[in-house]
Amino acid sequence: MEVVLDDVKETVYKIIMIGSAGVGKTNLIGVGARGLSYNDKSAATLNPEFATVKIQRPDWKVGESHQYITAHIWDTAGQERYQAISTSHYRRVHGAILVYDVTSKNSFKEIYPGLSSGGLSWLRALKQNADPDILGGVMLVENKIDKVDKDQPRPPAYVQENEVTKLLMDVVYRDPVEGVGWLHNGKPDKVTPYRLANSMMFARASALTNECELFEMNERKAATVNEMFHKQSDLLGYEKTDGVSSVSKAIEALVLRIYERSKDMHAGGTKVKGKPFKLIKASPVAPTSADQCC
Repeated sequence: MEVVLDDVKETVYKIIMIGSAGVGKTNLIGVGARGLSYNDKSAATLNPEFATVKIQRPDWKVGESHQYITAHIWDTAGQERYQAISTSHYRRVHGAILVYDVTSKNSFKEIYPGLSSGGLSWLRALKQNADPDILGGVMLVENKIDKVDKDQPRPPAYVQENEVTKLLMDVVYRDPVEGVGWLHNGKPDKVTPYRLANSMMFARASALTNECELFEMNERKAATVNEMFHKQSDLLGYEKTDGVSSVSKAIEALVLRIYERSKDMHAGGTKVKGKPFKLIKASPVAPTSADQCC
């Protein structure tokens, strides 16, 4: 019997890694995308360059062409010291990885200084220059986590967990007119789809040890979380993603998220529909004695 190959188009994504100088972007790409060992003498990137990763399509069937998704992970070329990256770097971007150094509050503030229009902001640059009709996923990476003692409070000079929570929640819950609701221009009254479509993935990583924890927004929590999120200290709405323990696995999760989201963007990137992402399924909550009828 003749096997007829389906006419499946090749899938190629452009993903940019941005952030201030010295946060470890080149080593993250080397370890996570090139399979290299950490290089503590890594020189500053002088020219734009990319690494290529290939990931099997989750919906691929035997007999179909184009079994793999190809993603080019682009490193910046030194201009990040002044955030002078050309707008062409953001052109046709399907995904982005924003990196800061957990030991440097300044590198974190340059990701997102708040709702003020002044100051450096990698988030603002991404929103202003990327095409929302194809931008399918963004990951915030807290690098150099090997320098943090999990059993002790973080030193005051380090980025604090409540600061990270504030950023992640601002991106999700702020009205896009006055805040950074940014992947899509949906309205806040579209509750769960809007919040999920605007959420960033969040990774705590170490390029030195190639260790990584990934967190994604949970659908149930997104629908019920208290609007006064800025007063909370934990990652409201986020849950740890199983099966991600290395930088390469986190990059793979981002690529697959873009792939799933892209299938829902044919009607226009600003139209939030249904469940845009492959969501974490919350475990059913067992009823308490107070919930049970007498």
